[in-house]
Amino acid sequence: MKNLIIIGVGGFAREVYWHAKDSIGYGVDWTIKGFLDGDIKLAAAEYELLPAEVLGDVDGYQICADDVFTCAVGSPRVRRHLVEKISARGAEFINLISKLAKIIPTARLGRGVIISPYVGISDRAAVDDFAALNALTIVGHDATVGKFSCVMPQANIAGKARVGSEVFLGTGAIILPKAKVEDGATVGAGCVVLKKVRAGTTVFGNPAVEI
Repeated sequence: MKNLIIIGVGGFAREVYWHAKDSIGYGVDWTIKGFLDGDIKLAAAEYELLPAEVLGDVDGYQICADDVFTCAVGSPRVRRHLVEKISARGAEFINLISKLAKIIPTARLGRGVIISPYVGISDRAAVDDFAALNALTIVGHDATVGKFSCVMPQANIAGKARVGSEVFLGTGAIILPKAKVEDGATVGAGCVVLKKVRAGTTVFGNPAVEI
């Protein structure tokens, strides 16, 4: 049996720990070994909230033959940095898919994705490598979510919408059909994207406007 290590020690990492216990493969293919710190240390009180052991950090941890990994860090930029750093030393990443998610068989999932409870991924949608979809997110037919993007709870990515790589979508964000969010953009909580968000920009509001 493999040993899952969760990269990250913040609130999202704690959520992923509990989601993992209800995910496909838990207790059959893998069990949870503990957490790894990233590049930024938290206050001592934050570590006390973790439900499993902190095994070290991404730089110092010695990877074992039975280790597999998931990255539970909400910042897309930091996710990419940590994943690439430990992957260079041979880390193997698995998909963490909740048993409570609904994924249509024609959908495509990349490597190292996190699919939380009550996520829906529709016909011919695609979620690329290391993207994370939080609870109650919907990805409509033919829509795409790019690498390392992080989607907060209750977001709705409508049919044929395009979410690029390293994008952050806030809680309750709505990306309308055929709209496009380019790489590295941030879409604030509750935003409604009508047509396009330019790469590297931050938008808020309904309709979403650049700030």
